[in-house]
Amino acid sequence: MKIVKILALVSVLTAQAVQAQTDLHLYDTIQVNHHNLYFDIRDFKDHILYGKAELSVQSRLDGLKYVPLLLQQMQIDSILVDGLHTPAYQYNDTLLRIPLASSLSKGEKAKVTVVYHGKPIASSFGGFLFNDSLRMAHNMGASINDIPHSYGRGWFPAVDDFRSRSTFDLYFRVDNDLKAIGSGILKDMVPAGDNTMIWHWQVNQPIPEYLVNVAVGDYRKIEMEHRQTGKTLPIDIYVLPEEVEKAREAYAIVPKILEIMEKHFGEYAFDRVGYVSVNSPGGAMEHVGNISMPLDPTPTYSYQGLIIHELIHGWFGNKVTCATAGDMWLNEGITTFCPELVIPHVFFPDQTKRYTDNNMLGVLSFAPKYDGGYYPLQNMPVKSTYGITTYNKGAMVMHTLRYYLGDDLLLPALKAYLDAFAFRSVTTDEFKAFISHHTGKNLDDFFDLWVKQPGYPAFEIDSIVSTPVNGGYKETIFLEQKLCHAPEYGRNVRVPITLFDEEGKQSAEVEATVTGEKATFLVQTSFKPAYGIVNRNNDIAVASFTQPLQIVHAGKYPLRGYNMEIECKQAADTVNFYMQHYWVAPDALKSTLPVTLSDSHYWRLAGNIPSDCLLNGVFMADTENLDSNLLKDNPKEILLMYRQTPSDDWTELSTGSSEQKYSIQVNHLKPGEYCLAVRTNGTK
Repeated sequence: MKIVKILALVSVLTAQAVQAQTDLHLYDTIQVNHHNLYFDIRDFKDHILYGKAELSVQSRLDGLKYVPLLLQQMQIDSILVDGLHTPAYQYNDTLLRIPLASSLSKGEKAKVTVVYHGKPIASSFGGFLFNDSLRMAHNMGASINDIPHSYGRGWFPAVDDFRSRSTFDLYFRVDNDLKAIGSGILKDMVPAGDNTMIWHWQVNQPIPEYLVNVAVGDYRKIEMEHRQTGKTLPIDIYVLPEEVEKAREAYAIVPKILEIMEKHFGEYAFDRVGYVSVNSPGGAMEHVGNISMPLDPTPTYSYQGLIIHELIHGWFGNKVTCATAGDMWLNEGITTFCPELVIPHVFFPDQTKRYTDNNMLGVLSFAPKYDGGYYPLQNMPVKSTYGITTYNKGAMVMHTLRYYLGDDLLLPALKAYLDAFAFRSVTTDEFKAFISHHTGKNLDDFFDLWVKQPGYPAFEIDSIVSTPVNGGYKETIFLEQKLCHAPEYGRNVRVPITLFDEEGKQSAEVEATVTGEKATFLVQTSFKPAYGIVNRNNDIAVASFTQPLQIVHAGKYPLRGYNMEIECKQAADTVNFYMQHYWVAPDALKSTLPVTLSDSHYWRLAGNIPSDCLLNGVFMADTENLDSNLLKDNPKEILLMYRQTPSDDWTELSTGSSEQKYSIQVNHLKPGEYCLAVRTNGTK
């Protein structure tokens, strides 16, 4: 309701200046070119923030009579326009409407000054917060739950649009025993009497309002530096006194991150790299030159993952910003992808595959539950802007594009994109057009499948027919495309396939190009393939996940994202095989068995399992997500169905009960497909 009210008011207030415009935002009315922001941040008792904003405003319209600004629940003390008091303003605790003495033509400017105070309103993540016990105050410039998500309005008058860009001079008055750390570079510290100091920070590059930041606290500074062309880039880490020792170790990776990112995407574009510890409600925020990080920095993979992610935003998000919330994947998805390039140089190389696999598992396993469904990346619903789909699917789409184009095409194209759109906003369509033009590749089908529609495709080999030819074999491979909550089949989808011989010792990498539900393609190999694995290395974003398993001794072998586990009871020699989990419905029954199959997922085991290798498995229903529909009537019994090949029909293999939490033990696992089912004869 709140958003409907705000947008309706904006339309009413500015309709006098625009004819026949239906989707009106403040950005379409005014541009703020520069902000001088003055704050008194000393009231840790009542949490009152005192502010003065001097805004250099430029009209985007002819006949502009009012300056509209957003300011969240403050008390207005005075307003001036070009130095003259303006008492006839209107304010409804969100929208501030400031009349002009004479209307402005497009491009004309005015200086607007707003003096105000109040107790800032903070959301669960976003806004301005005080902490009494720590004597800390800081803002989070983006709000996950509020609309618009840009949350400059939480502490100063703002346009609050991702497209809006301005330079800033920031002045913070605080007590002498505290420090005020802001975005940009520190220009001056001036004593202001009463044991206070004014800290002056300056942002010289035009940035959106949500990327401006301050953090006030009893900070200690850790200094590092990074050499760029012709200058030294300062790296400042501000932490609490008790955090210094661990922070030195945790943040030691920052120069290496800069080195790798600059190698691929050009030099960091701002005057300072900065991080600051704050009492964040959770997560971190990429404020320019002053990244907000959770308290208790530690040299762990999870904390350093935040350090990496937020610094990457210096390129994707801060230097080039998404135009709308519906394009947020350009900020968060590409930034979530880029650690693929950084992790091998900061952690162990094998962490990279684990990282990319986790991105795919995360979106397949959790997006329906936490995002409320499957969504396209473009025009994401605003309630899910900062959801798993934006981050993880965005990353996996870029991971897939990396497979399609290769590093030699993709990485230079991304660098050129950052240069072309530096300090500007960009839409998904503009991004696609630029990457397509720069690489010379038509990406229409790619974006239609993975960006513009919800869900995912999945691909399964139906059968392989081999014919001896010229000392080798010619294979006809029949491939099926399935859909996971996607409305249309992909066109010209490049699908990596690995073919193996009977013993799994010889292999060949081939690639199919698939359009529509069924595809047939021909390849030639030096051996006769016994089976094939689609997307063995999880190179493309599909609704299946592949995990290789190497059995070297008896014991339990973990599987991620499978709702199952495998235990080897006996192994005489090393055994290699693959487990695949498909997030699509299994093929329908060919018989009239009185059972209903799962409509959401199945498993596939492929490889050569010798008779002297005894594998057992436990298949578990996902009662909260994947199998909730299958189990909606609370059956007492659940079935595990099996078929050896896609041409076979499903047969009943084993059963499990509700008392066992719908887990099913299977002895002597063998290659083939497995799915869950329930009886439909009324038995529960």
